[in-house]
Amino acid sequence: MDFKDILEQWESTPDGKKAADDSRFSHMVREKEEGLKQSSNPDRVGGYRTGRASLGPLKSMRPQAELDLHGVTGNEARILVNNFLSESVGNHLLKVRIVHGRGLHSPDGKAVLKDVVVEVLASSPYVRAYGNPPPAEGGTGAVWVILQRGK
Repeated sequence: MDFKDILEQWESTPDGKKAADDSRFSHMVREKEEGLKQSSNPDRVGGYRTGRASLGPLKSMRPQAELDLHGVTGNEARILVNNFLSESVGNHLLKVRIVHGRGLHSPDGKAVLKDVVVEVLASSPYVRAYGNPPPAEGGTGAVWVILQRGK
């Protein structure tokens, strides 16, 4: 019996299945698979559907600015995101990216900043649409934002 056989035997047990599902590696594999599914469906970008055909060209354009929140607290992130959105609209930007990370270094492995960022985006008057980019551009550790014009 080699290592592969031992691993397959372990993963077929209830404890092994749970451990495999909970592993950080399995989250990355699922994210990559999700990105492949999304890239094959042009009507869905980042898992979000806006229902606005006019957003198509904006979704495919590259972000014009980026905010990286690695290492900041939830309260700091809230302030930084609000300021970033306000400045971006003031500079007439159309699309930006916010990198919040996946929470890999959090004690419980949960992305704390992601929830804060989504909360701010959902309530911001500057935001027209948002979603997760493909895995190669940040995946679930980032979010693209299409901004309102002229606010």
